[in-house]
Amino acid sequence: MGSYWMQLMVSAIEQWMTPVARYLTRSRYLIALRDGFQLAMPFVIVGSLCVPLLYPPFLPDSKNWLAIIWNHLSIDLRPVWLAPYQITLGLVSLLVAFGMAASLAKSYGLPERLSGLTGSVSFMLLAGFYQNGGVDARYMGGMGLFTAIIASIYSIEIIRFFYNKNWTIRVPEEVPQITSSGFKLIIPLFFILMSLTLLNLFLQQHFGAVFPVLVEKLFRPMIIASDSLPAVWLSLLVCNLLWFMGIHGALLITGIMYPFWMSNILDNQAALAAGRVLPHIYLQGFWDFYLLIGGVGSTLPLAFMALRSRSEQLRSAGKLGVLPSLFNINEPILFGFPIIMNPLFLLPFLLAPLVNATLAWYLTEWGWLDRFVAILPWSMPSPIGAAWSANGSWRTALMSVLALANAWIIYYPFFKVHERMLLENRRAMMQKKGY
Repeated sequence: MGSYWMQLMVSAIEQWMTPVARYLTRSRYLIALRDGFQLAMPFVIVGSLCVPLLYPPFLPDSKNWLAIIWNHLSIDLRPVWLAPYQITLGLVSLLVAFGMAASLAKSYGLPERLSGLTGSVSFMLLAGFYQNGGVDARYMGGMGLFTAIIASIYSIEIIRFFYNKNWTIRVPEEVPQITSSGFKLIIPLFFILMSLTLLNLFLQQHFGAVFPVLVEKLFRPMIIASDSLPAVWLSLLVCNLLWFMGIHGALLITGIMYPFWMSNILDNQAALAAGRVLPHIYLQGFWDFYLLIGGVGSTLPLAFMALRSRSEQLRSAGKLGVLPSLFNINEPILFGFPIIMNPLFLLPFLLAPLVNATLAWYLTEWGWLDRFVAILPWSMPSPIGAAWSANGSWRTALMSVLALANAWIIYYPFFKVHERMLLENRRAMMQKKGY
């Protein structure tokens, strides 16, 4: 009976979720969004590395020798760390605007670099960078992310429209390609800048605000909803169900969540700098280092179990998968056990990260776990990444270890059943061959 319901659920997922997921993962807008944030990611990581140097993870009056040295270095070298921090995280929306516009342009066959620059200029204009004769950089950072997304899409769609209509300046074929592309962009670029300028004037006259202020109000409910336990559960269910079907669900979820994570991590950094309570829990560090222990589904325990398995198939998968799993890469485990499309592992594959998410959420909400203030590469081993991205917190490292232990307990009985089934199948095969 249990097997029947499992097969029924798998069939329902295949019928309803898979087509939608395939459409979304192939969406040029979602791909451009993901590419824009991935292009900005090295700059964000470097800026995040400056956080513990600018804001030491110690109290100012701490008597610990390490804390004294660290605090003094932070004060003395503040001009050194502050500039890289401000020029990376302070311009993250501008970087995303360039990356997203260039990626979307590439999908349409438009010139990438010129389109990326157009997206950046459009964003700066729409964000009110130069208003009333002065410079306002408030929305160049995390506060302008949604404006950057809108400006990038708008500018590329206008360029595509003008190019399709041939409303461009044409030059002789003998002119170099880069010069020809530049002249071809002039008319659509002029239209983009004039239309955004008129929009700004309209908004200032009728609402007394620039575009990002209105966007912030519009998206505020979504930002608040994104930092909630139901949002964590939904992200995990969609991601893991898609992976179970063989679709890279993490690309879909991270593509959707990146704008919210980036905005919220910058809020946490601002709160840290001001000495306030950090407001946000569900950030990229929470996702990477609590819920992806060894990769999607928190499968690191399976790699260790497989190393000592009596099944030759599982031992081979364990040998191939244990080292990548330490860096949160678990395709050898997903395909080697296999877990993908294996009804036996569907329940623990969903349950392990859901249990860890719920536990980590409430422990953070109750103040027992520190909140994240930095973005690090997802491939960093979980305890190290958890501690580093929470400004050196040993509690978050312990939570990562606890998440590993929870996943071990949840996976173990299913692993033993799977191992026994493989051994029985192997024995039956050998008997059939007369061995």
